[in-house]
Amino acid sequence: MDLRQFLADLGDDVLTVRERVSCLEIPKRIEAEEKSANRAIVFEAISDYPGRVVGNIFGSSSRIAASLNTTDFKAFYDKIDRAIAAPCDIGLVSNYDERDYTKISKPDLAKQLPQIIHSEFDSTPYITSGVVLVRHPESDRHHLCFVRLSLQEGNRFLFNPRTFRIKEIADKTLGAGKPLDIVVLIGAPTEVILSGGLSIPDEVDELAYIQALGGDSFKFLDLDLPVPAGTEMVLIGTVHPENQPEGPFGDMRGFYITNPNPVCHVSEMWRRRGDIYHTVLGGMSHEHIGLVSLKPRHALEHVKSRFPGVKDYQLPQYAAGQLGILRVREDVAKDELTEALFDVGLAELFILVNEDTDIENPKEVLWALTQRTNDSSDYNFHDTCPTRARIFGEWNGDDKPLRQLVAKHDAKGLLPEKGTEPNVLYIS
Repeated sequence: MDLRQFLADLGDDVLTVRERVSCLEIPKRIEAEEKSANRAIVFEAISDYPGRVVGNIFGSSSRIAASLNTTDFKAFYDKIDRAIAAPCDIGLVSNYDERDYTKISKPDLAKQLPQIIHSEFDSTPYITSGVVLVRHPESDRHHLCFVRLSLQEGNRFLFNPRTFRIKEIADKTLGAGKPLDIVVLIGAPTEVILSGGLSIPDEVDELAYIQALGGDSFKFLDLDLPVPAGTEMVLIGTVHPENQPEGPFGDMRGFYITNPNPVCHVSEMWRRRGDIYHTVLGGMSHEHIGLVSLKPRHALEHVKSRFPGVKDYQLPQYAAGQLGILRVREDVAKDELTEALFDVGLAELFILVNEDTDIENPKEVLWALTQRTNDSSDYNFHDTCPTRARIFGEWNGDDKPLRQLVAKHDAKGLLPEKGTEPNVLYIS
């Protein structure tokens, strides 16, 4: 869905700010809106930027579902699964009206983009909503993902390839001393923005999946890397195998860290007439957590469909999507469920509570943690060293099933690195 159409369809769920604000004020205004009505917010008069800026678009579960014309997460992910199962040849448009876009060669990004600082000690402004489009150097399939982009002088930004697939592509190109051509999509159609936070199977070309998700009306501009029609801003560039230090920057845990990243030179920028710049408030914002939680929610929907004993789940915003709370029946197949939870990314701890607990209410979850556990034996903690998994669970003092489970995952190469695997805590 075109981003402008989506905003129009949201109606009263969008706050329009018409008084003049600076780029420096935008993060605080978004944060304040999150704490009140939590609407999407559009800034129409920015003192140090000539265009419009929108934030908190995907800051609520209802807006995430509505972005695919669905009403809840089950229908949302069912629609995604159907598109993954039946990808389509992409619809290329070669005769698009170039008057819709202004093209700028070697743009000065400090002048062409809003200079938004998200955390107090960030060393540079960041593009936080850029969905990067690349082509795998071996399979030739397209991949989309969010990448943190640190704005530098002139037409340069630093490129941070951290998620699995983009890191693999970077290793096979930049790691071999070769450049990597990329396109950064800012304010893309909603199907594309959502794909930045999802994990699509390796064997599926992600543009073919997008075509199936968007339907026959969805079109791509016929370029070397096909650009989704209607994208608000497009940065076309090349990442070079040269590193420069990035940071400090603040992450969602409140830490300020630095690391070296390769440099991208932007050769061309496209700006749609009357463009809207989409920014995602960094750190613990509703939109940031909503987008990074798309992948684990997808996996948990599959878990829920496999296990009738799982009644509901939550990835609460207050835990940055890294805590999963599952409401389960007493007779749920705990061993099999534990194994399934290994495959849920991002979450570091799962708490399983009885079905009479309101998992949307933190007070009730805390009550279950404190009142339904009387001593350490209720947790039945098993330290599985020297293996890499750490699981809390009900094993009746016998850790053989747990060790067998760990060995099974280890043999398949499914265990994550030490310190990144989930824990499971049963409260009954």
